[in-house]
Amino acid sequence: MIAGTAPVIREAVPSDAAAVAALSAELGYPVPVGEMEKRLRYLMEVPDHAVLVACMPEETILGWVDVGMAFHIQSGPFAEVGGMVVTETTRRAGVGKALLHAAEQWAAFGGAKRMLVRSNVVREDAHRFYLREGYEKAKTSAVFEKTLE
Repeated sequence: MIAGTAPVIREAVPSDAAAVAALSAELGYPVPVGEMEKRLRYLMEVPDHAVLVACMPEETILGWVDVGMAFHIQSGPFAEVGGMVVTETTRRAGVGKALLHAAEQWAAFGGAKRMLVRSNVVREDAHRFYLREGYEKAKTSAVFEKTLE
């Protein structure tokens, strides 16, 4: 990234699948490109969800954020970052901040009054980033998972 150059933030499209999949693998969640393309096509049709990418003018994708609206009976409506990653070579250059700000704007436009981010306890750099961006640690939870057949 060129110093002082802000990335362009736009909605992801299916042709971004290879770059989005590569970044997903950097985050620790490898996804085959074909599957990522299917996921992007699906999410493009979901009105309360967005995948935003940060790219430079030559269309090199530097990062993405997955944001969606949620509603639970006990907590009411809110927006949630499902995932966010910036390529390792451009971290600490403002890309994550630009992506998060765009996700917050998208959520506010959709009526959200609150944004939630979950982050694995081992991602200490990410925790510091969210704290710098005005987020507060609300709680620590255990996550349980079961494969359904």
